[in-house]
Amino acid sequence: MIPPRAPAFSAHNSLRAVELDDVAGRSQVVAWDRATGRRRILTRARHGVDACDLEPDGGHVWWFDTDPDGVGAWRRQPFDGGEAVPALTGVPPGRPYGIAFDHTGKLAVVCVGCGAESRYHLGPPGGAGRLLATVPSYVPLVDLSPDGTLLALAGRPDGPAAVTVVRLVDGRTEVLAGGRDRRVWALEFRPGPEGDAALLLVVEAGGRYTVGTWRPGRDIRLHERLTFDTEITAHWYVDGRRVLVQQDRAGRSRLLLADLDGGAPSVLPTPPGTILDLACAPEGAVHYVWSREAVPPRRLVADPAVEHHPAPGPPAVPGRGEVWTPQPYGRIHSFLATPPGPGPWPTLFLLHGGPFLHDRDSYDPRVELLTDAGYAVVRTNYRGSTGYGPRWRHDFGHRVGLAQLEDLAAVRRHLVDLGVAQPGRIGLCGYSWGGYLVLLAMGVEPDDWAVGLAVSPVADYSTAHRTTLPALREVDEELFGGTPAEVPDRYRAADPMTYLDRVRGPLFVAAATDDERCPAEAVERYVAALRDRSVPHEVVWTTGGHHGDAAGQTTVFTALLRYVATVLPPGDRTPASPSQDHRDRRGPTPKRPEGGECNEATHCAARPDQHGRAGPRRRHRQDAPRS
Repeated sequence: MIPPRAPAFSAHNSLRAVELDDVAGRSQVVAWDRATGRRRILTRARHGVDACDLEPDGGHVWWFDTDPDGVGAWRRQPFDGGEAVPALTGVPPGRPYGIAFDHTGKLAVVCVGCGAESRYHLGPPGGAGRLLATVPSYVPLVDLSPDGTLLALAGRPDGPAAVTVVRLVDGRTEVLAGGRDRRVWALEFRPGPEGDAALLLVVEAGGRYTVGTWRPGRDIRLHERLTFDTEITAHWYVDGRRVLVQQDRAGRSRLLLADLDGGAPSVLPTPPGTILDLACAPEGAVHYVWSREAVPPRRLVADPAVEHHPAPGPPAVPGRGEVWTPQPYGRIHSFLATPPGPGPWPTLFLLHGGPFLHDRDSYDPRVELLTDAGYAVVRTNYRGSTGYGPRWRHDFGHRVGLAQLEDLAAVRRHLVDLGVAQPGRIGLCGYSWGGYLVLLAMGVEPDDWAVGLAVSPVADYSTAHRTTLPALREVDEELFGGTPAEVPDRYRAADPMTYLDRVRGPLFVAAATDDERCPAEAVERYVAALRDRSVPHEVVWTTGGHHGDAAGQTTVFTALLRYVATVLPPGDRTPASPSQDHRDRRGPTPKRPEGGECNEATHCAARPDQHGRAGPRRRHRQDAPRS
């Protein structure tokens, strides 16, 4: 199943909300009548729905209708059901880079990504959209002020225009700058009709994160009491006076409610684990999606006005634990899952994408499937991961990929010393940027890894930079400190293509023909080079985009399980010789594993603490890292 999301609530009709839920393997909009408790499927979009919102009066739902490549248009549909029509006419097809309404709901603004451009359109819901501006880069919409006069846009958090606020009446702008020692994320304007356009921010400086606010004509105000050593995101609470802060630390989350005018923040009781998404209902209850390693994501509610204690978390699951590996630059944190019985075991590192994401105390069905098959599974939060503070996230000297391989090697040695991992029977499995690390490791350290399993990988960094989405080009340029033309040696050192002559395999590679995040062109070049060098490998191609659909994910993971069981069998069996053929597997879809999607989206919510830009309350995220 697709993990649930937190509801989106009507601002003026507290009895109406919408949710994104799994319907026959695709995410669809579900209308929730809170008066009766009835939930009704509103959309049957062919390719599913990843972005939706609700007009302030609750009368109409907006949802983004896409093609397989993620390009499409906003549709507007009555909450009670009926025909979906263009939400704003005159807006060209593109990618959803933001949506917002004014307090009355009479004005809506959307940003769509058209190629390398960001285009902003304003108009009455269901009416004609007027083009406000076109920006020749990736600059998503954050929010529209409640009075409809100010538009907040997000630049690079460390750039000279980290946040740009536009006055719609005359086009004048105010700019909030980031820099080498300061990053600024804009989140959302304070709700309500008062006209006090207070913009909520998170500011990273001095190795810490602080909640901030900004008002027109003033400097940023930092609320020093709300300073944290690891990544946060924040929301205005419904009263417009307090803020709800989520902090992620070492793979777990906590929620705090704080009055910006004084007093210590209070911790909202939530079960131990990870909060994947949240939203505040008009009456003040906090609806959130929670998960733990052995518990699939579920919706829970915390009400700050009610004294209560959360239900105790589930009991400890045998074979689950954590490992901290000390290094001169810090401790590397890993989540560990082992099969029943005594070790050591054949071991697979399951590498997260991003890199500005992190593995969590959260359910991942791939872990269950791999441990059931007899493998120990290690999820390591290498340098670049969020959840451990700015230094861990940034300070590896533009040694992209190579620094992360050093972390994985240190954890591998540690697990062998602990008697967990069998020497010589340790492999790598990664999706997206994690798949990139797999390909890089199989060339840089061919003697250290028994098998590599790469799904949707970055196989050729220079090609990927040229052909990927604008948002991801900016991620690359932050990681490397420039473009391939500006710092070619850094890209070359980090490129799996550089080390092809050292690759011995065996390798499993899966990719989608229409993947724009990790383009197929680069994967094709890499696989062709493997074939030319007679490296043992298998290739699976699927249709669709980066994450694909449920059937494609199941096809890939089933093939992956079969392949690893052949080349790295559990127990003491002798590995079979892997095929050297480039196989194009598009056979019948096997039965889908129960309990969740086999991709990074299962446990990675895109938020400003994960290199996102726009506010977390909107259902329009398209600027997540490669995940």
